[in-house]
Amino acid sequence: MTRGAPGAPVSSPAPAPGGHRPWGRRLPAGLVLGLFAAAAASAQPLRVRLVNGTTGGPGSADLLTLYRLGEGMEPVATVENPGAEAVVERPPGPGRPFLLQATYGGVNYNQPVPPGSGADFTLTVYETFSTWAEPDIGLLTWRVLYRRLPRSEGDALRVDQIFIVENRSAPPRTFLDPDGSLRFRLPPEGVRLDLPQVSSTGETGMPVPQSSFPVGSEGDFAIATAFKPGETEIVLSYHVAYGRARHEVALRAPRASPEALLLAAPADITMTLPGDATPGWEILAPDEAAGLIAARKFDLAADEPVMMRLAGGSVPPPASGAGGGGRGLPPVASGEGTEGMGESRVGRLPDPTLASKWAIALLMGAALGFGLLHRAFAGPTPQPRERKD
Repeated sequence: MTRGAPGAPVSSPAPAPGGHRPWGRRLPAGLVLGLFAAAAASAQPLRVRLVNGTTGGPGSADLLTLYRLGEGMEPVATVENPGAEAVVERPPGPGRPFLLQATYGGVNYNQPVPPGSGADFTLTVYETFSTWAEPDIGLLTWRVLYRRLPRSEGDALRVDQIFIVENRSAPPRTFLDPDGSLRFRLPPEGVRLDLPQVSSTGETGMPVPQSSFPVGSEGDFAIATAFKPGETEIVLSYHVAYGRARHEVALRAPRASPEALLLAAPADITMTLPGDATPGWEILAPDEAAGLIAARKFDLAADEPVMMRLAGGSVPPPASGAGGGGRGLPPVASGEGTEGMGESRVGRLPDPTLASKWAIALLMGAALGFGLLHRAFAGPTPQPRERKD
């Protein structure tokens, strides 16, 4: 703009030919430099350093893969059998996120590569072990939530089982059993209305779909998930019939666990222990604010039967905007989740993030409401063994 004498009107320069003002065709110098810098960074190859988290020394991998993330995961570069250091070519282009993945001993280890990031990355891999034994690995808690569905979705309960597995091996290693890292008992067909959908949440904090497969006797399934050092959260979801508003819970503890918690919603569902139930279960008073009723038990043995009778409960109203047949996911995504029914192996959740975050939020809220957070009532957490150099 042009300033004249004090008090004179302020005028703007005349439009340039074509009707555009001069500054309309220019970008600030800082923005231009930033765009050039981001473009240059995105075209740089990645210098990858591999570390063996078990030995503390240099690592290696069977395969190093760079994925471009978008609608899916598109592999854009691979390096076979890299040593402790490798260079991975990053394709040029607009700022899109990548995922760097090292495969070692049958386990994938991931490192996000955000747009505009630098060129140096470190990936830590671990040796594996396949024998489940305390104190190296254990189940911290097991929680099961039964939720009555609206009448429009059938006489059914949605079931979400959550297992928190802690790998406290020292030196740190990854637990992997290809025959089944975690096994679980499901209701028989006819009672169970669909195949289980499974997701795991570990180092990245994002639910990842897992494949489940039948093992042993009818109703037994397993997953071959790798449990890396630290905590891994497994969410198992399916539906059971609730004809005449009755359901007999008949589960088995997959591993020894310091606690188990059964929850049902709404809070006016009746919980009753059958006569042959194992002793030690306590049915708690309903939490009307949370809309849940719960039963708990401490110190479950591996393969211990878990039995409970569920009856009644108010029928919730249909979710606004929900489509028909929405038993697979929470109401915001109803109509999905029945994908893969009738197959012997389930590969992917339509959107595992919705199912997992919904179930976890409800269970954590219930734990707070009932005062049932694991570390608040299950005694001291087992300490990892001292690492021997």
